[in-house]
Amino acid sequence: MPQSDQICPWCQTEIVWDPEIGPEETCPHCLNELGDYREIKLKVKQEGQRIVFDDEDEEEEWDDAALLDDEPAWMGEYEEGVQRLLDRQEEAPECSVCRSLMLAAGTVAAPESFVPHVREELGEPLLRQDFAAQLYVCPSCFKTERILSEPDRLAMIELLKRLGKAE
Repeated sequence: MPQSDQICPWCQTEIVWDPEIGPEETCPHCLNELGDYREIKLKVKQEGQRIVFDDEDEEEEWDDAALLDDEPAWMGEYEEGVQRLLDRQEEAPECSVCRSLMLAAGTVAAPESFVPHVREELGEPLLRQDFAAQLYVCPSCFKTERILSEPDRLAMIELLKRLGKAE
């Protein structure tokens, strides 16, 4: 004999329908779809048994660690290596793309084509022609970024402090 009423899984309201018309396709109270769409049916398990879903074969064995960890086996070692390098680094800027801490990769000299702009207010350029920049690489998304080297940063700060005192 067909079911004559049901409970809406969305609003928990009992839906009573006419046997001549048949079951409702949408809940008359909350207007959500009824039926198997967006539902999971679970069977109550006895103690010691594991839960089996409708679309799961009872005989199938699962490796729970593999289900929880889709990362390659070497990923943990990679992350540990990154962390060891970060621990020994003085500066670790955040990546502008993914916000991971970046690894120092080396120093980049100013290109020979760099021509410093002499500011009228300063009487000299913000950066010398032979400035250097630290190159950082993100271990997550592999974006690279350059940051002015420490000596060139200090020189720029001193230059701008002198300009600030002049007024």
